[in-house]
Amino acid sequence: MAPAALAESFTFDRCNRAFQQEAGDLPPMTQGPLTLRMSSPDAVLTVEDHRLDLTPLADGTHRAHFEALFVGSGTLHVDVDVNGAVSRLTDDVKVPPQRRSVDGIVRIAKGVDETGAPVYELTPVEMPKTVPVTIDSNLAGRLGTMCSGFALLLPIDCGVVRGALSVVNVPMPEPGETYLLPPECVDAEVAAKMDRYLGLAGDG
Repeated sequence: MAPAALAESFTFDRCNRAFQQEAGDLPPMTQGPLTLRMSSPDAVLTVEDHRLDLTPLADGTHRAHFEALFVGSGTLHVDVDVNGAVSRLTDDVKVPPQRRSVDGIVRIAKGVDETGAPVYELTPVEMPKTVPVTIDSNLAGRLGTMCSGFALLLPIDCGVVRGALSVVNVPMPEPGETYLLPPECVDAEVAAKMDRYLGLAGDG
């Protein structure tokens, strides 16, 4: 393992802003014959603060710890499937202020774009499958009421059902997929710091 002295922390201040992202199909929740399938076509998350800690490892990868404070909102679609009978519920949800962290192993490579500006590619090697995000939704109460009726006849834990509309598990990037640090977020000072870190880690 690389010396702890080589560890470095990065903040990309230009990325403390709103990001609009379609949250495709979220992982489904199944309770007996009941399945909830959720998606959000217009989620907006505003990153208010964040930090990326990197530590080089002996095999050329990097241990990464990322944490962010964010808020957000969006439309949530929930398809309620009970033994094949499907109905859709929709709600405008809020993402209250919360701080979340992710730990993983990544590869980092430096390149240049078509203008000659530096770009940095991150490829997850190990990463959690999902990250829990707390939401405020009126659907939790509505589904709880529906579930109570279903539970009279079907083996369903309504507490789990209500919880699925309070905390959603947002998928993380799959290992092996490569992503660019947004070039607009990497100013000259951050690029110099990243280059210095990669050089000391033997990746420069």
